[in-house]
Amino acid sequence: MKRRTFLTATSGLLALNFYGIPAKAAGDSSRPKFAALSLIGNTLNVITYRPTVGTKLDSNLKQSADLPGAPFDITALRTIQSAIGASDAGRDVLLYTAPKTELFGRPGALFDGDQLRLPNDLAASMKKDGATHLVLVTRSRHEAQFKVTTGTIGTGQLEGIGFYIDRHKKTRNLDSGEHSFGYLAPFVCLQLSLVELSSAKVLRQETINASKIIGTVQNPQDGLNPWQALSNEEKVSTLDQMIERELQFNTAKLIEGI
Repeated sequence: MKRRTFLTATSGLLALNFYGIPAKAAGDSSRPKFAALSLIGNTLNVITYRPTVGTKLDSNLKQSADLPGAPFDITALRTIQSAIGASDAGRDVLLYTAPKTELFGRPGALFDGDQLRLPNDLAASMKKDGATHLVLVTRSRHEAQFKVTTGTIGTGQLEGIGFYIDRHKKTRNLDSGEHSFGYLAPFVCLQLSLVELSSAKVLRQETINASKIIGTVQNPQDGLNPWQALSNEEKVSTLDQMIERELQFNTAKLIEGI
């Protein structure tokens, strides 16, 4: 897998390394207390569509881009904390993130049926801090299916967060009526899990598969280049906003009644 250079400013982000940060609220020890762990990581997946003839195999070009500071994990944790606080201002929330999400392996390896397999020291730390339930964010996989007025477009697999690039599909701007070739589609594919820490049992899960289509723009140097439809800063902020919107809604569903 190739690496794509991806530069952006990430100053001012909070750094967390397996440290719990309690919400500023007066907690009640008899009520459930939440921990939140985000394993989105700092890698963006960049998928470029490649036309094929006579095969259903995924032949898309897959690249990755690394960002410093794990900004999307920070966004995820702050959003979960906000969503839990919005459901009940008296809730305590402990926030955790990993220095390297690679330490956990593939997201699917964390689950054994309805059991969560966290490192023993991390699970013990959460329970020692008084947490009764864990809200866990992991990457997930989905088919590329981007909604348009006539149905869906896109092929192959998406995983985690990133961008899908198609330089061939003819698209039309609904506002201007103009046609162009190609599009850029930011995507967010995540799974939210609610876990009872005393038993490590997965109580509920919510699947997130969000995307949007951004039309191609004309670049003087590159011609029609979907990757240039957003600046590097806009790419990061677009994904950031999508993560925040999806987690705010789905966290509320996940913890309802707890």
